[in-house]
Amino acid sequence: MAVPVLALASTTSASASTAGNVVSWKNVATGKCLNWSDYWATQNPKAMVGGCDTGFTQAVSNWREVPVDGKYWTFRTTRIDQSGNGDNLCLTSYNTLVYLETCQNGNWWQQWEEIWTENGWKLQHRGDGWVKGFFLDTDGSRLYTEPPNKGMNQVWN
Repeated sequence: MAVPVLALASTTSASASTAGNVVSWKNVATGKCLNWSDYWATQNPKAMVGGCDTGFTQAVSNWREVPVDGKYWTFRTTRIDQSGNGDNLCLTSYNTLVYLETCQNGNWWQQWEEIWTENGWKLQHRGDGWVKGFFLDTDGSRLYTEPPNKGMNQVWN
């Protein structure tokens, strides 16, 4: 089982360095991982769910978790280009859509809070307006954010 590089006994995230910890997230209900597309050929980056691939640092199920403050995190792709530069792409949600876009300091649409539950982690989107506090959710084929519910589709390990 892929688990984030965090102390699961803790109710909050472990502190991360400026470079960020490498984490992966596997959905409890579907068994699928939160992935980013390997788009070297297509140049069309996407956030998606799929098979879990954590075998090396730049694997598509691995994310760099970078602290924003003591409460929120950004999740960045771990891909490094041939020049040694990171993609600088962040997991983003706007309204209920979930996608990747260029990371921007201070962008609330790219910030997530990790909340421990008895079954695993819920990733709560910072957002704004009517979608503030929505959680990362999946039906096994799509990623989106939804209001909190008791379903396991919002729980990640």
